[in-house]
Amino acid sequence: MFNSFRKEKKEKSGGDKKKDRGTPMTSAELKSLEEVGIKRGIFNLTRSSRRGDNKRDVRSVDNPTSAQAPSKSRDETNSAGLAEIDGNFESVSQTPQALQSQASIAPKPPVPKAAQSSQLPSHHHLSYVRPPGVPPDPPESRERSFPSVDLRLPSLVPPPPLLPPRQLALRRRDTGDFGFTLRRATVMERMPNGQERRRVVHFAEPGSKEPGIGGDNSKTSLAPLLLPGDRLVEINGRVTEGLSRDQIVEMIRQSGDAVSLKVQPGPEMAELSLRWLREREGRVQDTAKSEEQVTSEQAWYGAEKVWLAHRDGFSLAVQLGGETGELEGKVKIKLEHNGALLVVDEEDLEKANPPKQDHEEDLAALLYATQSAALHTLRQRYACNLVHTYVGPTLISINPLNPLPIYSEKVMHMLRGCNREDMPPHVFAVAQSAYRAMLRDQQDQSILFLGASGGGKTTNLQHAALYLLTVAGSVGKALNGERLQAVFTVLEAFGQAGACVNASASRVTTILSLDFEPAGQVASASVQTMLLERVRAVRRPEGESSFLVFYQLLAGAESSLRNELHLNNLAKINAFGLHLPSKPDDCQRLTLQFARLVAAMCFLGISTEEQHVVWQVLAALYHLGAAGACSAGGRATFAAQECAQRAAFLLGCSLDELVDAAFRPQTRASSVSPRSASPRFDDLSDDGKVSARECLEAFGTALYGELFRVIISLINRALKCSQHSRNSIMLVDAPGWQDPREISVSVPARCATFEELCHNYCQERLLGLFCERMLGAPLDRYKQEGVELTLDELDPSPPFSIAALDLPPQQTLKRGLATGRSNEVKGLLWLMEEESLVAGGNEDVLLERFFSLFGQCDDRKGLSPLRRSEHAQHFVIRHAWGSRRIEYDAHGWLARSRLLPSSLTALPLLQDSQKKMIGKLFAGRSGAAAMSGSVAGLEGSSQLALRRATSMRKTFATGVAAVKKRSLCIQVKLQVDALFDTIRRSRMLFVHCFAPKADAAVSVGPGRVMGADGSPEHSGPAGDGAMMQLDIPQLRKQLRGSRLLDALRLHRQGYPEQILFSEFCRRYDVLLPGGKQQVAGQTASDYKKAVQEMLEHLDLEKSSYHLGTSQVFLRAGLVSRLDAQREASTDRGITRLQAACRGYLARQRFKKRKVTANFLDLLLVFRISLNKLAENILHGNVDNMECSCFIVKNKTH
Repeated sequence: MFNSFRKEKKEKSGGDKKKDRGTPMTSAELKSLEEVGIKRGIFNLTRSSRRGDNKRDVRSVDNPTSAQAPSKSRDETNSAGLAEIDGNFESVSQTPQALQSQASIAPKPPVPKAAQSSQLPSHHHLSYVRPPGVPPDPPESRERSFPSVDLRLPSLVPPPPLLPPRQLALRRRDTGDFGFTLRRATVMERMPNGQERRRVVHFAEPGSKEPGIGGDNSKTSLAPLLLPGDRLVEINGRVTEGLSRDQIVEMIRQSGDAVSLKVQPGPEMAELSLRWLREREGRVQDTAKSEEQVTSEQAWYGAEKVWLAHRDGFSLAVQLGGETGELEGKVKIKLEHNGALLVVDEEDLEKANPPKQDHEEDLAALLYATQSAALHTLRQRYACNLVHTYVGPTLISINPLNPLPIYSEKVMHMLRGCNREDMPPHVFAVAQSAYRAMLRDQQDQSILFLGASGGGKTTNLQHAALYLLTVAGSVGKALNGERLQAVFTVLEAFGQAGACVNASASRVTTILSLDFEPAGQVASASVQTMLLERVRAVRRPEGESSFLVFYQLLAGAESSLRNELHLNNLAKINAFGLHLPSKPDDCQRLTLQFARLVAAMCFLGISTEEQHVVWQVLAALYHLGAAGACSAGGRATFAAQECAQRAAFLLGCSLDELVDAAFRPQTRASSVSPRSASPRFDDLSDDGKVSARECLEAFGTALYGELFRVIISLINRALKCSQHSRNSIMLVDAPGWQDPREISVSVPARCATFEELCHNYCQERLLGLFCERMLGAPLDRYKQEGVELTLDELDPSPPFSIAALDLPPQQTLKRGLATGRSNEVKGLLWLMEEESLVAGGNEDVLLERFFSLFGQCDDRKGLSPLRRSEHAQHFVIRHAWGSRRIEYDAHGWLARSRLLPSSLTALPLLQDSQKKMIGKLFAGRSGAAAMSGSVAGLEGSSQLALRRATSMRKTFATGVAAVKKRSLCIQVKLQVDALFDTIRRSRMLFVHCFAPKADAAVSVGPGRVMGADGSPEHSGPAGDGAMMQLDIPQLRKQLRGSRLLDALRLHRQGYPEQILFSEFCRRYDVLLPGGKQQVAGQTASDYKKAVQEMLEHLDLEKSSYHLGTSQVFLRAGLVSRLDAQREASTDRGITRLQAACRGYLARQRFKKRKVTANFLDLLLVFRISLNKLAENILHGNVDNMECSCFIVKNKTH
C-alpha cells in the first residue's frame, strides 16, 4: 500500500532524483548508505527490495532471540519513537556496533535442483533458498509499539442526522387502521460521552411491503412518507420515549379519524432512507457549504493532521514543523488526545481525512485512502450499526453480532430496480447489481463471500438469495422465500457444527445457483456442495461439536421416534463424542430447532418415510459410536455388541454384515449383492497397521457422507422446475479462515488440523481469484490495450503459499526407483499422497521434504511461505500474503489421508439394506461417490444445473483427476478446481466479510456443545456493550490480508470501466444531436474515430478516459454519469414521442368530433325545415309541388 504522507513530502521537496539502475554504486557510496541506514534505525541490512515489507527490525514472538544473548522484549530492543519525559526527548535505539553485529550473516547456499524447475504454472512461484543465519521473518503486524506513551483510539462520533424528523398526518382507512405497524426492539446506542446503553425503541413502519405511505406520491416533498426503520418520536405531539407498547396503541386508538406522527430513521437506516427519498425527487446536489464549514475545513487542512499507526491501532496527531536535529527520517508530532510530543519515524505516519469523511459510504471517496484512514472509517461506521462499506466495486460487511432491521422484506422493495450509485452499501445492493448486470449483459453472475470464520458469510448469502427471489419473483410462484428459508434450515443442521472460532460454523462449501428465465424471473434453483468435513461426524478437536443435527435429534425426538431409534437410554461413553448438553436451556433450544428442522423438511416435500430413513442413519451413527471398536483374538470387532446390534437393526442388515463392512471389507466385497456397486480395493492402503478405531471412523465418515448426498439430492428435488432458463446467479460460501490459536476460549490452545488446512487452502485460492480479477486482469488488459499507468509496488501475484500446498509435479506417475519417492517439486497435498503410499512414510519425512522444497524466501515479499515450529511435527504457514501465520499439527495426517477399504463399504451396505426405503433412497449413487469425493448435488435439476454438473464431472474425469480420483489429499485440490471451473466463466462480485473480533461468534464456552443456538445471525451476546467495539489489530489483519486497499488504489488511479467501441456507439449514440445518423454506416475500423468524436461532443475531460486498440477505458463513476445522461435523453425523447402521439390522437379525435358536429347541425336544420313544412301542410299553405321540391332539396343531405 502506498504511503501518501511520504509521497506528498517528496512532491513538496521537488521529488527524488533516482539513480540510474545501470550504474553500480561505488564503495564510498555504499559506506555512506550504510551510515545513513544506521542513523535511521535500519537493523536488518538484508531488507526486501520493496519498501513497506521489511522496513524495521520487528521481532516475532515466535522467533526469540538467540540463547547466547539475554532475551529482551520487543519493546526493549526496538522502540518506535522518542517519547517525551518531563519535556525532554529521550532516544531509544541501538548502537552502531550492535547493528553491525546483526548485519553479519552467512553467504547464500546454492539453490537445490528441485527448486530450479523452469516450467511451472504462472500462479506458482519459487525463488531462492533463505540461507542460514538470516534474521527471522518479521511478524504479521509491522506496526510499532510505544510502551511508555498513552496512545488511544480516536473517539467514536455519531454521524450527523442525514434526515431531520418528519411529521406525518395519517387518516384512518376503511379497514379501521392507519396503514402502519408498530415494532418494539432493544437497540444499542452510544451516548455523547462515549458510553453505550441499551434502549427500548418503537418503530412505525409501513404495513404493506411497498415503502412510502402516509401522503401523496408526488415528488415535491419528502415529509409525508413512512419508511421501514422509522423510529417513533411523537404521537399527536406527545413524546413516546419511556412509554410502553400498550400505552402507544391506546394513544393511536383514541386518535379518531387522523393521527399525527413524528418519526426519524435510526442510524442504521439513515442511508437507505435518504437514498430512497432522494430517488423519488431525482438526483439532487449537495447544498453549498456555510462559512463555518469552510473555516473548519481550512483549519483542519492547515493543522496537518496525521494518523500514528501503532500495534494497538492508530492515534490522531498533529505534525509539527520543528527540527528533529540530525535524525534523518524522523518527524515531530503532537498527540491530539493528551498533547504529548513524540518524534517518530516518518513511515509510521499517514495523512488523516477531514471529519466529514468519518462515515463515508465508499472508501474510494476518501481523500487519503490509507490503511489507518480505512480502519477509522470502518470503526466509526460500525459503531453506528453501519456494517456495510463499499471499497470501490467490492463490499465489506462486518458481522453486527445482533439482529438489525436492515434485512426485512420492506427494505428489499426499497432497493428494487435501483442502479448501484443510487444504493447505499448493502448486501442487497450487491445482489441487485448482479441481477441488473445479468439482465443487461445476458451473462452469468457470481457473488463470492470471503473472510474469516465468524464474519457472517453464510448469513449474507442467505440475505442475498432471499433478496433475489423476492425482487425477481419465480415462474408460477413455484419458489418463494419460505421454501428457500427451509433449504437454509436443513443445510444449517447437516452442514454446520460448533467450532472454536464460531458457534455455528459452516463445514462445507456451498454453491447456491438461481437460474433465471429470459424475462428475469427465477425458473429454478440448485445446491452443490463440496469439501464437506465428513470426519467431524466421528472425530473433532476437543471442545468442539459434531454436526448440529445429531444434537437436535438426540434432544428433540419425540417419545415414539425415540423408541423406534432406541434412544431412550443414551450411553455415557461414545467413541464419536456424541453427547447431549448438560444444561436444560441448551436442550430446550435444541428441541425447538429439531421441530423447525422437521417442519422445513416437510415444507420441502420430503416424505415421512424419507425422514425416517434420515433419522435411522443418524441414530445408527450414534449407536456405532456407542459400540466402539476393539481387537479380540487378533480380529477387530465392536466393543459393545448390544449397541452394534441396534445400529445393524436401524441400517437393515445383520450384525455380521455390519462387522464385515466396518472391519473386514474384503469379506464384504466377496458377498455383495449384484444390484449394489462392488467396491474395489486395489491401490488402497491396507498394510495391517490400521487399527480397529480407524476402520470404524472411516466407515462412519463414509456413512455420513452418503447421507449428506441424499439430503442435497432431496433439496434439489424440491427446487427443480421444468421452465427454460437462460442465465444464472451463483452464490458461493466457503468456510472461513481457521486459526484456533487466536481464540481466547480455546483452552488449552491447540494448532490447526488437516481439515482446517483444507478450508484455509480454499480461502487462499479465493483470495488468489480476487487478486487475479481485481489486479491481474486489469493490468494485463491495460498492457494489451496500450494504456500506460504509473503504479509502483503493485504486485498482482496470488498468495505465495498456494504453490506450497497444491503445486502439481511435472510427471505425476513417475516414481523414484529406490525409495518410491520422486525428486520433483510438488506441493504439500501431493507430498502427502506420495508419502501415504510409500512403505515407512511418516510425518517427519513429510515435513523434511516439504521444507526442503519450500523452506525458502519469496523474492516478491522477502518472506518464506512456511516456517518450522519449536514443537515436533508442527509447522507454520503464512497465508494471505503473510498476514496470517497459522500453526498446524501434522500428527496422524498420513494415516488419515489414506483411503481405507472400510470407507467404500458404506454405500453398498445401504443399497443392500433389508429395509426397502433405505435401499430405494440410496440406490444408483455409486458413480458420484467414486468420482467426486465430497461433492454433492450433481444430479442436475435444470438445463444450467446439468451444464454445471457436466463441467464438474469433466474436472474429475480428465487429466490428473482420472489417476488420483481415489486420493483423499488430491481430492481437496480437485474439488476447489471444480468450484473455480464453475464460476470462472461468470462475472464475479466479491463480498469480504470481516469478524469484529477473533472470538466474536463464540457464544458458549469450551467443553459445551457449541452452536446449539442455531441461527448464525443471533450467535453474538446480544445486548453487550462491547459488541459495538472493534478489535483493531484483528481488523487490520483482515484488511491487509484481503488486499482490498491495493485493489482500491488501482480502482482510483486506473480505468476500471471498459466498453468496446461498437458497444459504446450503440449504447450512447442517443446523446448525439443527430442520434444514430452520425455513426450509422461506420465500419469496424472507424468505430474508434466515432467514439473519439462522441467523447469530444460530450465535453469530457481527457484524463477521464483513454482509447485503447479495441475499447474505451473510463474512470470510475463515468459510466454511471453517461447512463444517467442517456436515461435523461431517452426520457426527453420518449416525452416528445408521447407528446407527438397525444397530439396526433387529439387531432384525430377533433376531426371525428367536427364531422359529428357538422352532421348534427345538418340534422338540426333538416328537423327545423321539416317541422316548418309540417306546420304549413297542417294549415294548408303548401301544395304537393312544394312538398316534392322540399324532399328533392334535402335528399342529398
